[in-house]
Amino acid sequence: MSPEPIPQDIEQGALRRANARHEAAKQASRNPKSIVQRISEAAAAAGLEDGREKSKERLYIDQLIEDRSKLKPPPGTHPVSAFWSYGLEHPAAPPNRDNVPFLDQRFIAEEWAHQQNQQEPGSAQTLETTPGGRELDEMFLWEPNVIKALGGQQAGFGPDFAATCWQTISGTYAEVAEGEVFVFADTANTRSILHQRELSTLCANDKVGLDNIRFVYEAPATWPEVTRTEAGTNAVRTVAQFDNPALPRYIDPYAYPADEPEVRKAKVDSLLALAAPAQEAAAVAAPGVEAPAVTGPGVESPAVETPVVKAPAAEAPAVEATAAVREPAVQAPRKSVRTPLWQVGFDHTPTAARPSAPGPAAGAGAAVEPVLVPRPLGTGMDGPS
Repeated sequence: MSPEPIPQDIEQGALRRANARHEAAKQASRNPKSIVQRISEAAAAAGLEDGREKSKERLYIDQLIEDRSKLKPPPGTHPVSAFWSYGLEHPAAPPNRDNVPFLDQRFIAEEWAHQQNQQEPGSAQTLETTPGGRELDEMFLWEPNVIKALGGQQAGFGPDFAATCWQTISGTYAEVAEGEVFVFADTANTRSILHQRELSTLCANDKVGLDNIRFVYEAPATWPEVTRTEAGTNAVRTVAQFDNPALPRYIDPYAYPADEPEVRKAKVDSLLALAAPAQEAAAVAAPGVEAPAVTGPGVESPAVETPVVKAPAAEAPAVEATAAVREPAVQAPRKSVRTPLWQVGFDHTPTAARPSAPGPAAGAGAAVEPVLVPRPLGTGMDGPS
C-alpha cells in the first residue's frame, strides 16, 4: 500500500509557520539595525570586542555556528533530530525570491516536531528549534539589508556569508545528533547542505551511522519500480546522488532498470561499501571525539557508514550487499516516535491562486488549479524561499 501524502494538519501548521517567518524576515529587512544591535549586545555579553580583522559581531557568529552546547537537547531528553532540504510549491505559501509560492521542508519538519512534542515533550527537534539554530535564524543573515548593516563585504559579511554559516552549523548539528534521525526530503540534491554536509557527517557520527538515517518521504513516484525498490532504500539514498551525472556516486534512476540485476547489485554494493571507512574511523575514535567528515559536493568522502541496512517495514527491501552488516551504534529508545513515511505532496489541491504577472484579465472559464510539485530553491542551497 502506498504511503499517504503529507497530512493536512501538518500542512496547515507548516503554512502558518512559513508565513509568520516570512513576515518576520520582512520586518528585519525594514529595520536591520535592530538585528545588528541584538547581535552586538550578545557579542558584548560574551566578552567579545572588535578585533583587527573581525568585528565582535563576526566573532560572535563564528563561535555560535560551532557551539555544540547550543545544539544539544536539554539534559534528560533524547529527541529525534530532524533534517530537511528544499521544499514544495504551494499556493498558500509565501513567495520565494523567484516570486513562486514555496513551502520549505523546514516548516513541515518543525510542525511535525511540534506535534510530536505535544504528545511526548522533548521527543523531536530540528536545527532551527535548538537554542543555537534559533539564535542564528533570528539574525536573518539571508536578508541583504541585514548583511549591509553588519558592514557588508568590507567587514567580512560577503554574499555567501549566510550560506557558509548555515553549512557550518548544520554540520555541527549533525555531529551532536544521536540515535535515529529523520530526513524531510525524498533525495539529497548535490547542491544542498543535506548532501554536501549533513548526510556525510551523520554517517561518520558513531552515535548515528547509516543504519539510523530515515527518509520521511518514499522514493520519487516517477522512478521506475525497480529503481524505487533497489535504489530507493534509506541506505542507498543516503550515499548516492541522482541529479548530477558529472559527480561521483551518481545513479540514473531512469536508466538503472536497463542494467542486468548483477550489474545493479554491484553498483549498489560499491556505493554502500564507501561507508566502511567512516564506520571504522568512528569505531576507533576516542569517546567524545567525532570522526572527521569530508564534505563538499561530489566528494568521495569516507563519511559514510557500513553497507546494507534493514529498511523500515513500509519501505521496499534493500539490495543485498556483500559486506557484513554492522549493528547500529545507538538504538534509539523513543518507542513512541514512529518514523513518518509520506509521499511528497499533499492530500488535496488547495484553491488559492498562484500570483500572476500583470496583464489583462483572463476570459471567463473554469479555474485551473495549480499542480503542487517539488522544486529546488533558486540558489540551489537550503535557505530562504
